[in-house]
Amino acid sequence: MQLIDGQPVFSATDLVGYLACEHLTALERAALAGLVKRPVRADPELDVIRERGFQHEARYLADLTADGRAVVEIARKDDEERGERIRRQADETIAAMTSGADVIFQATFFDGRWLGYADFLLRVESAERPSVWGPYHYEVADTKLARHVKAGAVLQICSYIEQLTRIQGVQPEQMRVVLGGSAREEAVLRVDDYMAYYRAAKRRFTEAVLGTDAVPPPAPAYPPAVTYPEPVDHCDVCRWAELCVKRRRDDDHLSLVAGISGRQRKALIGREIDTVVQLAAAPIPFDPPLDGASATSMERVHEQARIQVEGRGLPKPIYELFLPAEGEPIEPERGLAILPEPDDGDLFLDLEGDPYALDDGVDYLFGVLDVRDEFTAIWSFDPDTPADVTAAGEKAGFERLMDLLIDRLERYPNMHVYHYAPYEPSALKRLMGRHATREDEVDRLLRGGVMIDLYRAVRQGLRASVESYSIKRLEPLYGFVRDVPLKDAGSSIVAFEQWLELGRGDRPASTILDDIAAYNRDDVRSTLVLRDWLETLRLELADRTSQAVPRPALVSGEAPVETAASDARVQELAEILTAEVPDDPAAR
Repeated sequence: MQLIDGQPVFSATDLVGYLACEHLTALERAALAGLVKRPVRADPELDVIRERGFQHEARYLADLTADGRAVVEIARKDDEERGERIRRQADETIAAMTSGADVIFQATFFDGRWLGYADFLLRVESAERPSVWGPYHYEVADTKLARHVKAGAVLQICSYIEQLTRIQGVQPEQMRVVLGGSAREEAVLRVDDYMAYYRAAKRRFTEAVLGTDAVPPPAPAYPPAVTYPEPVDHCDVCRWAELCVKRRRDDDHLSLVAGISGRQRKALIGREIDTVVQLAAAPIPFDPPLDGASATSMERVHEQARIQVEGRGLPKPIYELFLPAEGEPIEPERGLAILPEPDDGDLFLDLEGDPYALDDGVDYLFGVLDVRDEFTAIWSFDPDTPADVTAAGEKAGFERLMDLLIDRLERYPNMHVYHYAPYEPSALKRLMGRHATREDEVDRLLRGGVMIDLYRAVRQGLRASVESYSIKRLEPLYGFVRDVPLKDAGSSIVAFEQWLELGRGDRPASTILDDIAAYNRDDVRSTLVLRDWLETLRLELADRTSQAVPRPALVSGEAPVETAASDARVQELAEILTAEVPDDPAAR
């Protein structure tokens, strides 16, 4: 949203932002009116995504050029006045279409109200759909890092298509979304399937910012009076996010309650319960029941709000155990009862991954800690070029990890692998499928119940005065103090990207990797300390209930004999068929 020649000008980004968060649009209108200055969001992880997006776009451009297509690029010159630059770019785009260019890169559309930059216009020969220039027309192709088509991307392209249709006199039949990943899949969508929705969305947005002939829009205000900064997915990339977080905290907003849903917040606000304190003090059960929210789920968020309020101002978080109803036994395989007997062979696992690197993403570090505090860092370094992280290196690292775990299991049959949240077992299954290796070993771990998720033990076993049950929010509860300043997984990704590029950082590569490894070591140490703390809670639970807390039964992870024989034959055949297949998907 910007002013050009004194008039408000909108883009597809403004439309997508409005559909994600109407408060964002209200803030942008306030900034356009000069009531507040737009904040600048310094987010290195977003910079990484932006850079990866440029690289993806450049690869697609190179592919088009390699196919022999003549490309006209619409240049963006920084020394021009903004309005003049946009009008020149729009005129050059029309001129390139008129000349019949094969590909137009960075095409610009401007009708005085809506501005758009399409990544690519592709010429389509069509006597059935001729343009005003002859038996051809153009369709839009946009590059996106995502592995699947998202609604926002389609709306953006529809905005470009509307302007393209106005200029060339015919609506293209198709649009293209060039997705991320080594496969470089090109999703082809039928334009007619989406334009009606786009026009309805655009009409809603236009009425919100410009009003109608009969009803003017609300005057811009800061802070906005009509909308509220409800947390949404778009907050992850929004420049206003920090201000909105502060607003919610100042207001003691219900979104501060750990685990509360948007539907539950809406139902509570309908009963004039707007804050965490009000929810904590509300009588339970609600009478009449809240619309769209079960009594059980509302009791859960009420109790969560209560303990958060009780814990405010205390030196560290407080907790409560979930106790069985009086006279009822402790439920097996749930909460603290999922914890197996500690064993000298127990390991603690944490993976570091970068979803943007190597086209398909990469798990670049497998960190393992044992009960003696011995840490093993397995990097995804290429076997032939150890200074590089590659797909072949990821395969080798994964195989080394699986061999380590299985060897440990052979020596300590009662050992378990502890992790926090489901990423690790999901990653093992994904890597097993991606690299077609160690399938039996992964199956053995999963079938034998070797992987223990401490997040599940926490969420089913206790309630704590925290706003999030991430492991870092829980660490003050069990007294773990980190050694490394990296703040979160995003920080690790940024550091890894700096190592990949190196020119973007000013420290030696080895120092960056040392920091990442130390961050990972903190993660697995925290998991170990959490496991030990949960063991003390088992004793507390047993004492308070006068019951023995069950342990999960030991299960063999070995496959049945007949299955093992069949799998061996399949594995032998698979190795023959894939012997010459490169490890890197991009090279296949």
